[in-house]
Amino acid sequence: MSEFKGEAIEEISCLKALIKEYGGVDSYTTTQAATIFEQLCRIFNKLGLDVGCRADFFKGICHIFNIELVNMGNYEQGRYVFAPNHVSEFDGVIYGTIIPNMLVVAKSDWVSNPHLNSFTEKLFPIVSLIRKDGSSGMNVLRKCVAHLKKAQDSAVTIFVQQTIVDIDITTPEDIASGAYYIAEKASAKVIPVYSEQVSAEAPTRIVFGDPIKCDDKEDFGKAWLERELAMRDSITSPAARPPMLCEKHRKPISEREF
Repeated sequence: MSEFKGEAIEEISCLKALIKEYGGVDSYTTTQAATIFEQLCRIFNKLGLDVGCRADFFKGICHIFNIELVNMGNYEQGRYVFAPNHVSEFDGVIYGTIIPNMLVVAKSDWVSNPHLNSFTEKLFPIVSLIRKDGSSGMNVLRKCVAHLKKAQDSAVTIFVQQTIVDIDITTPEDIASGAYYIAEKASAKVIPVYSEQVSAEAPTRIVFGDPIKCDDKEDFGKAWLERELAMRDSITSPAARPPMLCEKHRKPISEREF
């Protein structure tokens, strides 16, 4: 797929137009997200990819958004909790398809939309989180631990910032410690990941860090944030692009009502 087929170029242009119409890549309604998925499927079909195949889907996403994986280890073997930053509505499908047997924790309105689920359920399992709901959080933790314990080779993705936001306005107190808890209960490793916001125009670098080690969950937020900033600063030639966020996502997490 070094070059797009002629038919795919037109479909790519339609995708870019949708992204522009929706205001960027960080603030879609579930209806808009389903429309985006439909367009992605059209592109992948033109490229001869199987939209129901996880590996093919990830290959197509990487091609469209110029994704470069940096320092990625062999995460197909072992148990891992991926803890990436969150700057795009595409983040869930990127990490959901990046390796086999990945469970993604997603906001409840994504999980409750049957049209959207008709796409994602073919690719990876999702567990719903209602933010600021303690019982929902405990249910997510139990399901994540169960997923990791069910197979020796398995992974979970948790967006520990709990929402789309720039790490420059994220504080250690904003970071949910659930990833630390799940890793402890399932004998898994927490892998910090820093990603630039996806772009169809520029490289999108995704950097994988060494497992986070900290004394307890109270230290997790500080350790995660320090690692994220260091990974971002490691991106050079050119330097990491700052995310382009809508007004809602430019607010500090503590000032949001979600």
